[in-house]
Amino acid sequence: MSAQLSPRPPNPSHATPRPGSPNRGDSARSRLTVAPEVARRRLRARLLMWAAALVTVASLFTLVAFHVFAAQSAFTLERLSKERTNEQLRYERLREQVASLSSAETVIAAAAKLGMVQGGTVVSLSLPSARPAALPPVKPPVDSPGSSYGKAKSALDAAP
Repeated sequence: MSAQLSPRPPNPSHATPRPGSPNRGDSARSRLTVAPEVARRRLRARLLMWAAALVTVASLFTLVAFHVFAAQSAFTLERLSKERTNEQLRYERLREQVASLSSAETVIAAAAKLGMVQGGTVVSLSLPSARPAALPPVKPPVDSPGSSYGKAKSALDAAP
């Protein structure tokens, strides 16, 4: 608490001291007020509490929003991972289908169904790989159990 000079003019009724209190001089008591800013301090405290509550609510809302965005991103990642796996399986099946349909046995059987006959002499050509010599050979991916990717790849590479 602080004591300040009161902005009000001295009141002559307060000039006489109370009974039992010491006399402090010429109306010095009438010019002093004790803690005149109590209402202002309460208002500041109230505003400070409202501001703290508002900041708390805003930070909680922001935290929940970030959590929602993170959950949405996790669902999107899961969906994309499943799509990627499905597309890899589809790619493997298509490669196997291409390998089986373009094999020599399948081509000969299809030609026989169309009435074509095999020539008298069969000439097998061995050609070098179509890969450029400067590049190292591509290593096939590791096959998972039950996967036929490696078989199809070797069949395509070995096909004339």
